[in-house]
Amino acid sequence: MNGRQILNEARDKPGAAFRRDHPDRAWPLWLAKMLEFSGEEDPGHEELWRDVPASVKSGALRLDVEGPAPIGFLVHVTRAASAAGSPPAGGWFQRDVNARVPETFPVGLPSDVDDPEIDWFRDKLLGRTRTPEPGPVATAVTEIIEAWDGAPLKAVQPAPPLELSPAEAFFLYWMAGFTADSPPRYELWVTATQPWLRPEPTPEFAVVAKNATVTALGPPADAAGWLLWWSARMAAATLTAIPDGSTIDLAMAARLDYDAEADPAVGRALYSGTVIGGRWRLEDASPAVDRATLEDALVFVRRVVGEGVVLVRGDAEREAFDQAVESYVFEAESVQWSGDSVRLSEPDERTLLLLAGPVFRVRFGTQWPCDPLEEQA
Repeated sequence: MNGRQILNEARDKPGAAFRRDHPDRAWPLWLAKMLEFSGEEDPGHEELWRDVPASVKSGALRLDVEGPAPIGFLVHVTRAASAAGSPPAGGWFQRDVNARVPETFPVGLPSDVDDPEIDWFRDKLLGRTRTPEPGPVATAVTEIIEAWDGAPLKAVQPAPPLELSPAEAFFLYWMAGFTADSPPRYELWVTATQPWLRPEPTPEFAVVAKNATVTALGPPADAAGWLLWWSARMAAATLTAIPDGSTIDLAMAARLDYDAEADPAVGRALYSGTVIGGRWRLEDASPAVDRATLEDALVFVRRVVGEGVVLVRGDAEREAFDQAVESYVFEAESVQWSGDSVRLSEPDERTLLLLAGPVFRVRFGTQWPCDPLEEQA
């Protein structure tokens, strides 16, 4: 990204500079990938970049599809002969301070490390499908329920309890994820009253028998970021045919090993209930929550999951949503409103979650501890 900005500020467009300095050389993949959606950076040849695979097939473009990925950053430190002097105000040097611009357009220094984006671009050009290598199966669950240090469970009032399909248990995890800048870990227990066919572990979640009746599910120890969101959903999908009378406990806690400065209360929650007729009754919760608030939060998540919709109420939620749009959405017209519901014109779950989080924090910040929104930090 930084390199592209520097190239764009040069005296020549990148495509023109490469053609001038390397007239008989195949285009490096990193440069071709950059020009695929920026044909104007190769003046006079814009049409070639509208359909790169077709241009390659016709021979109009010759790309180096065998070369390695380039090194992204190269830092060259030279001992100064004079005193270092004072840093600029704010600590940032302008990019052009003592800049040395190469006379010849750089084709990139080869790296011994693969670049997944370059590999993806190469495979697309060659029409090649790559089967990803499966990761190692997760074998251990981080103990959260045994080590629970949050408030004790309290009954969700008033009765009757809310019900979820066990496969929807991840709704509760996503609620906790919305409250935190760094998504928390989770641990889920099934305490079966009768023999139950435990799910098989995967690279995304482990399955551990605590004893003859208790089965624990949880993400890999090193899981972080988006993997935790997907892991919770994948683990919940395996919760089928749980015998009546069994209990499900789901706990979340911040990854303090990942961020030692995180607030341990943010993202921490515990839910417990009984399975009756294939439905999980949410009987107890920590922090304590009333039935109406819990139902409202679950409806919020259900619409995000099932409809790709964020429900926005009132000015404060709208302001938080609009600020998130400025940060995460590059084309404002892709945000489509219908009353107080908003969706993306092209489905993009990660972006949708990034937009939903600030709204959730405004609405439920008095119920569950939340990391502050960026403007409040």
